[in-house]
Amino acid sequence: TDGGANLNFFLDFRPRAYGAYDLRDAEGSYPGPETLGRKSFEYSGARKEFDSKFGTEEVVAFYDDIMGKFEGAVKNPGLGDDALPELEKVTRGPLAIDVTMPLSANNVETILSAREKAASLWLQWATDDSHGHRPGAPINTQYVYDSKYKINAYGVLLDIYVNLFGQSEGEELAAADSGPIDEAYVGGGS
Repeated sequence: TDGGANLNFFLDFRPRAYGAYDLRDAEGSYPGPETLGRKSFEYSGARKEFDSKFGTEEVVAFYDDIMGKFEGAVKNPGLGDDALPELEKVTRGPLAIDVTMPLSANNVETILSAREKAASLWLQWATDDSHGHRPGAPINTQYVYDSKYKINAYGVLLDIYVNLFGQSEGEELAAADSGPIDEAYVGGGS
């Protein structure tokens, strides 16, 4: 950004279940049953599952460590901030890092090491059999959530990538980054 003087860094381990993160206020609180009824318990359960399975102390410490190493980083709008666009609210995870900072050797090196560590953490989690789905309804529920999520993610990514790379390349990158939607799984149009 700014003719190459600054750079943006975004890192997010996005939850695989809807936890109403988009409804978090600026203080980090979520609406309870008085606002959402029984759904608030479902959303709270999804947040607790994310925190216990992936948003662990190790991951939170990793995020804190990254932020402590950046020079001159300024946080961009996040969850609970009214300036965050609506589609980003429904796709962003609770641990997202979104910062703008000066282009420097330290910041570039911190980003490179953060990407390596993030990939390592994700691969450890993804290859651990204890995180697999149980047969039946949970898989179907996950499929429904994933399908809606990917459509929303495409919308968010399209705006970002078109601004960075132009219409044609932006569309291709958004489609690749958000993943296939329903039709791609079943051969399209069926």
